[in-house]
Amino acid sequence: MGRRPALDVSLPAAPASLLCRLDALLDDHDPFAIHDEGGDAASGTGSGRVAACLARRVYFFSAEARDAARRNIRQTLGADGVRATPIDVPDDGWAARSQARLRGVRIGDLVVAPPWDVPSPAGAIRTVVVIEPSTGFGTGHHASTRLCLRALQGIGNRLSTSRVLDLGAGSGVLAIAAALLGAEAVVAVERDPDALANARRNVRRNRVAERVTLLAGDLADPSLDSGDVVTANLTGASFVDHAAAVQRLVRPAGLLLASGIAAGEEQDVRTALEPPFVLRERTAEDDWVGLVFERPARGVRTGNR
Repeated sequence: MGRRPALDVSLPAAPASLLCRLDALLDDHDPFAIHDEGGDAASGTGSGRVAACLARRVYFFSAEARDAARRNIRQTLGADGVRATPIDVPDDGWAARSQARLRGVRIGDLVVAPPWDVPSPAGAIRTVVVIEPSTGFGTGHHASTRLCLRALQGIGNRLSTSRVLDLGAGSGVLAIAAALLGAEAVVAVERDPDALANARRNVRRNRVAERVTLLAGDLADPSLDSGDVVTANLTGASFVDHAAAVQRLVRPAGLLLASGIAAGEEQDVRTALEPPFVLRERTAEDDWVGLVFERPARGVRTGNR
């Protein structure tokens, strides 16, 4: 029996927003699967819910990714009492079995499904995105992904004349959805080589390779061209730290569909992006926030907030 690199992460009793911050951090390190221990993730209501699940085991594809996640947790969340212990656990197939139990998720008129649970498009289900769940993210089971997918559906016919830019493609779910919803062309950018390889497989699986271009890189790449619609399921810290790059990548009169933002990070993100952006829509699910911004056309004054 082989062994798999993992982290045992412990959290103090804390607002559920701390779990959101941990989820966002882990997403940057391509975990294979996450197993919560100790009961429900949270109790109570609203952003002040108190975490009751104080331990989780996080499985990784490589020891390097595991160790990088541990360093990031220590630097970013250590002051909040979050601790991460590296372990190598016997690979009894639990992580693979847990992913095999995943089922399709419906978001509006769209379904994201693994290959073994694909519904036939019928009635209100107009679009089906098939995603092989090679990681715990990008399958539609995370609120931040669902917020972006709702926003994509909300802009309607605008996609048909738009060049879409997807920052942090992950599994490719947003890029594929944009293409299936009618986008003229989609460019998806991802820095992690394993995620990029998985995204390529998913693009082929959904037969959108003629409209979706996948690039290795990140939003800081100065050669990256801007888009009419930009999807960015990142983290609040990424929007703040790279605000200038994000602004450059949205064309005048274009839209930014921003997600991956914990409720406690929303104001910092808005401060970093407004102006030049103008907030057009805000949605929320659990303790995550989705923001749709518009960049005014050239010559349009937005004032200061």
